Amino acid sequence: MTPPRRPRIQLFPVLGGLVFLAVAVLYLLQAAGVLRLDSRLVLPLGAAGLVVAGLLAAVYSARPRRDASQESSDR
Repeated sequence: MTPPRRPRIQLFPVLGGLVFLAVAVLYLLQAAGVLRLDSRLVLPLGAAGLVVAGLLAAVYSARPRRDASQESSDR
């Protein structure tokens, strides 16, 4: 009997959430007066972060998955 396969991590939602969290923290710091940031940069920075997250997720999902059975036979 083969062991059950663990599902792959969906990388884009994780990275996308981190991008939105970073934008929210920047906004809160700017609203509190701690950080001075040009508001015209927020949208392009968020979009660029989502593009990078999408590219990383695509590269991660395109990699072949290694099973535990392959790892044990490699040793």
